[in-house]
Amino acid sequence: TKMMRKGVKKGKGKKMGRKAPKVVEEVKMESDGSEHEDQLQDSMNQHKDEIKLTKEQQEEDITKFLTSNNPQAPHNSTIYIHKDRHFKKDDIVDQLMIHLHIEGNILQKDSEEARDQEEFLEQKKMDEDKTIKKMNEGITDEQGDPIKQDEVDLKKSLRNQFNFQERAAQTFNNAVRQRGIATEPPPIAKFSQEATQWKIFDAFMEYFENERQKSGEEERKETKLVGKSREDPLYGKSMARNLKIMLRVVLQNFQEERFQDYKYYNDKSDTPDSHHGTALPLWRYLTEKSKKKQVTALSWNPKYKDLFAVGYGTYEFAKRSSSGVISCFTLKNPKYPEFTFQTDSEVMCLDWHPQRPALMAVGLYDGTVLVFDVRANEKENKVKNPIYQSTVRTKKHTDPVWQVIWQSEDITKQLNFYSISSDGRVTSWSLMKNKLEPEDVIRLRLVPPPDKEEGGTEVEEETVLVGYAGGMCMDFNKFQDHLFLVGTEEGRIHLCSKAYSGQYLETYEGHILAVYAVKWNHFHPKVFLSCSADWTIKMWDMNHKTPIATFDLPLCGSINDVQWAPYSSTVFAAVTADAKLLVYDLNIEKHTYMCDQKIVKKTKLTHVAFNTLDPIILVGDDRGGVTCLRLSPNLRGPLKNAFESEEEVKVDPEKEKALMDEFLALQDKELYQIISYSISILLEQSE
Repeated sequence: TKMMRKGVKKGKGKKMGRKAPKVVEEVKMESDGSEHEDQLQDSMNQHKDEIKLTKEQQEEDITKFLTSNNPQAPHNSTIYIHKDRHFKKDDIVDQLMIHLHIEGNILQKDSEEARDQEEFLEQKKMDEDKTIKKMNEGITDEQGDPIKQDEVDLKKSLRNQFNFQERAAQTFNNAVRQRGIATEPPPIAKFSQEATQWKIFDAFMEYFENERQKSGEEERKETKLVGKSREDPLYGKSMARNLKIMLRVVLQNFQEERFQDYKYYNDKSDTPDSHHGTALPLWRYLTEKSKKKQVTALSWNPKYKDLFAVGYGTYEFAKRSSSGVISCFTLKNPKYPEFTFQTDSEVMCLDWHPQRPALMAVGLYDGTVLVFDVRANEKENKVKNPIYQSTVRTKKHTDPVWQVIWQSEDITKQLNFYSISSDGRVTSWSLMKNKLEPEDVIRLRLVPPPDKEEGGTEVEEETVLVGYAGGMCMDFNKFQDHLFLVGTEEGRIHLCSKAYSGQYLETYEGHILAVYAVKWNHFHPKVFLSCSADWTIKMWDMNHKTPIATFDLPLCGSINDVQWAPYSSTVFAAVTADAKLLVYDLNIEKHTYMCDQKIVKKTKLTHVAFNTLDPIILVGDDRGGVTCLRLSPNLRGPLKNAFESEEEVKVDPEKEKALMDEFLALQDKELYQIISYSISILLEQSE
């Protein structure tokens, strides 16, 4: 025990390392014979918290494995899967832990990069040695070798006592390089303008006004702080646009079945080979402002196939109201209109510009014509005001304007449209800088009956007493822009031209009452349709004065409107006073209609309009409602599979023209002229 204590004391000043166990072993060897010393040794080796193990437990081998797993890495991390909408345990655990990361620039000697670097340094050293060698050779050639000179010469060459030595070196001149770049010439814009007296005067007045404003601002010398007006986030334009989009989404979800029918519904009986078609009602457009008015105009927008305009007025002039309404609806929102315009008088007609889809011409009951810009509806100051309006000074019509038609833009980009009124005038309106400029194209004079043409005196007296013939409708030829048709209250149809304002090119007689609509065919340059209050629809050839086909509908009442389908030369639709929609296809049924459907009960249908791309149709009535219908496949002509195919179906104009020529060839024109002439004589005798 003393030796052990001495050993511990000796190691007091040193670090306790491997020498301490040796001292214990020596003590153990010397104290084998004493049991008391063994117990003392066991008590020294035993720790206070040490667990006493048996010999079997001490001899048992416990195997432990060292792995690369990180014990501190989380094993229960979860992630949320948006697709399945639930939490999922992430089985991938990142076991890598970086303790030190340093980016170095040391290369291995045996690597290719190290060899490239050594070659580069050797080449650089060789180039420097060559340059120094050349410089020394040049100095030696000029001044001689300083080693071969004598000491006397060297002393004489010294300039001063500081052992100054003059040396000069000439460097190589760098080669001169010239670089040129050829650029494209700047764009040149040529413009020209006509200088007239009033333009020069306006320019001088504008310059004088600007100078006067500048001088006034300099005299005042007052600065005014103008604060930027911030848009209210709840009542601003952005919020209104977002609400409009949300309203469309809600309505499409609410009326999902209707939108599914619009795109995919097909009745089993509506096969393309069937001779009887149907029209599926989809939506009915009706607003509070239009309930007490009649639909007097319908027109699809030429660019946006889901947008259409509706004009509200009345045909019962004894019960007419004091104002009119124009509403622009879209198929995406069947409940509320996109835009609404108020007019001072009832709306009688409207039309969209074919190249500028934001411009809309409107004709009113009091003879005024208006031009609206739909884009100006978003501005606060131009919500209800038209951009152009005719007045008494600009020779507006004195009677209701029954139809307005835009003309396509010509080379001069001049915007103009035509209007026809009951006052007997067909007027062209040009959109000038600040006003509408009118020009009378033709005045509709009365045409004498055939038995009174020789005398002529009674007709002149009737013209003086009554005035001009009342115009009801008009339409321009799709192939010859200068030709247009005019329907009158007397039942006659006149063929006119823009070049001849004094006379008619031809007069077609067949109706005995007012002509409500006249329409040129979209694919044939000589065929047109007309409908009248005499319960008939007539088809005409431009080269014949009498109709080539008549569709008599005595049980339907007056035919208020007729329209050719824009996708077929043989399909057209008409609406009657007993609320029926009639659809014809002359390629299948040449003498009767294929669809006879009553749209609304106890009302009259006033107008009909085909969509320009999809086989859907709009029908307006005298209760202010507009019904959208989907035509069955056998009424679509070449667009039988328009909804099923994703690609746009193209119509062949030559094929459609051939179908109409085939129909015309089957008509016996001469016989029909004799029969129609005899019928007209019998009608006159009965009257």
